[in-house]
Amino acid sequence: MKKMLLIIPIVLSLMIFSQVIAAEKKVKKVIHYTPDAEYMGLENPLTKANPKTLPDNDPNILAGKRLYEATCAVCHGVRSDGKGPEADGFMTPIRPVDFTDTDAIAALDQGYILWRIDTGGFDEPFYSAMPAWKDDFTETEKWQIILYIYKNAGVSPKGKK
Repeated sequence: MKKMLLIIPIVLSLMIFSQVIAAEKKVKKVIHYTPDAEYMGLENPLTKANPKTLPDNDPNILAGKRLYEATCAVCHGVRSDGKGPEADGFMTPIRPVDFTDTDAIAALDQGYILWRIDTGGFDEPFYSAMPAWKDDFTETEKWQIILYIYKNAGVSPKGKK
């Protein structure tokens, strides 16, 4: 009987602790800052169509896929779910974005995504491990990557359904 009195509080404590941990893991924190003025309201010049609806063999989608897989997938994952092979190794407080999350890029216009690609995230306000890609890609290549990210994640940019 004494063992039961000792075991019951331990089991209850473990159950409560596991519930607290599970609740903390469910909390999402997606913060979108205001981009520089030059990026606000930009539309993708390669197409007016919703990237999600473009065919898989669209030349811009194929080019974006090639570039994404070569540079972005290592962190953001092949499925754009933020689970690339390097994602677990980050020492910064922010993990790679899960683009399939409806609070992520689906809540943003394409100009915002261009801004994030150009500026990266090392500095304020993001403090993430994402490098700035402004000088590594042409404007066309960046827009192709953006098209592919939306297509691959299966989401539409803000304002396009």
